Amino acid sequence: MADNYAKSCKDRFESKGFEPEQPWLERTVISVGEKGKKYSVQVARPNISASFQIDGHAIKDGAKCDKLVIALHGDDRGTTVFVELKGKDIAHAIDQLENTLANNLFRPLPSKKDMVRARIVTGGCGPASAAKSIMERAKIRFRKNYNCDLRILKNGQPDKDAI
Repeated sequence: MADNYAKSCKDRFESKGFEPEQPWLERTVISVGEKGKKYSVQVARPNISASFQIDGHAIKDGAKCDKLVIALHGDDRGTTVFVELKGKDIAHAIDQLENTLANNLFRPLPSKKDMVRARIVTGGCGPASAAKSIMERAKIRFRKNYNCDLRILKNGQPDKDAI
């Protein structure tokens, strides 16, 4: 398999001894959750995937996201999804995701061909109008600085566009 961002993250995690929360298996659905919040993604064809705990495990200090999902496709591509399971504080969730993406553990940054996603799972019905403008600016910044697609999902809402 040619090097890609997802495989690079997998190799980096393995070299540092980080064990996945969910082991590397071929699956069509992968879900992660904590404290009543759940993120899930379903794909049409099985992918080799795993999930990792970021907060307090891979990154111990500073603001960071909760989970990382890595899916490896059979065509030398992969998808990396950074997940923040949050109540209502969208601005703080954006900071946590951005700090994670900027962490040296995730360097070098992905190229435009890599599929990198950042997802905020909220407990509410979506961002209020003030949070919407913060979110729109963050989407542009994430795309420009990290080649990353940022979106908000409701708790339990399947992510149809991630992988």
